[in-house]
Amino acid sequence: MLERPFTSELDGDTLVLHGSVEYDAVIELRNLIAEHSEDHSKDLTIDLSDVDYFPSVAVGVIAKALAAAHEKGTTLDLVAKPGSVPQRVLTICAIPFKESREGTADASA
Repeated sequence: MLERPFTSELDGDTLVLHGSVEYDAVIELRNLIAEHSEDHSKDLTIDLSDVDYFPSVAVGVIAKALAAAHEKGTTLDLVAKPGSVPQRVLTICAIPFKESREGTADASA
């Protein structure tokens, strides 16, 4: 199976990710989160629903970003559609997420 390249776009206050978050894309992911959250000083949503590869190193970037947002008193929300790779990974790691951008329920509970 060919993996799709990692791409992103900003939709309002939501960073929408696509493709495979390969090892070489992790630094880009970290930088995108810092840029669009203004170094964790404003709320940000990250939509992982179209990500098809989400390794542990990417989980580490997300976990650090969640901690930084919490430390600065801001919110970092994650979105992962049911059945997606990120949904399964976040569930296993007990990282809270929503199933849709509109939904407010924590799907990982």
